[in-house]
Amino acid sequence: MNERAKNILLWAVIGISFVALTSFVVVQARKSSGKKVRIKHKNPKKILIVGDSQSAIKTANGGNISFTYPNLLRDKFSDKKIDVLALQGKTTGWMLSNLPNQLKGKKYDRVYIYGGGNDATNSSITIDKIISNIQKMVNLARENGADVFVNLGYKIEGTSGKFGNYNIMPITPYIKDRKQWIPLVERRKLVQKRLSKEIKGANLIPIYDLKQNTTDGIHPTAQGHKLVAQAIAKTL
Repeated sequence: MNERAKNILLWAVIGISFVALTSFVVVQARKSSGKKVRIKHKNPKKILIVGDSQSAIKTANGGNISFTYPNLLRDKFSDKKIDVLALQGKTTGWMLSNLPNQLKGKKYDRVYIYGGGNDATNSSITIDKIISNIQKMVNLARENGADVFVNLGYKIEGTSGKFGNYNIMPITPYIKDRKQWIPLVERRKLVQKRLSKEIKGANLIPIYDLKQNTTDGIHPTAQGHKLVAQAIAKTL
């Protein structure tokens, strides 16, 4: 092999190596720019769940709701104390207003935040506000010493399934025609997307498939809540 051929081969090898190295660096950068945040409490004993009807264990009148996922987690992890700050119909604004008092005098190892659905249904609440409220809750929980997880919620299927399918979603005092749900469902999807990209200082519970276990297109059935519990149990 003459000198010119050797030089061409050498530069070809260098070029291939550079491309391979660049690809490796890009892949590693993508991995490192994910939402993983170092967990201080590997075996949390005191846990707080913040949310709305998806997480509530009490009705507005104080009655017990036994089948929702926090109670399933309590049964599964009897060595842990799991508190719940959640009520039906509440927005992230309510959660943010009530969280400081819930944290006061308590030291939670972990806080799970699952909200935004009711906000998305209210078109007067901007998505920027939803993200801001959740970020402020993350910050408050971290300042309290807790590791924080933000739950992105279930897969919104639309008319290809049941969750987010406006055909089975309820008529309400504000929704007179089921087609009015369509833009609100799209807002829910956008909230999920933006939370996954914008929330800082929290780990994420990825979107999970509840396998169409709903009767109203919004709330899981008892079987659906078992799947939610499974998704959260993976982080415990």
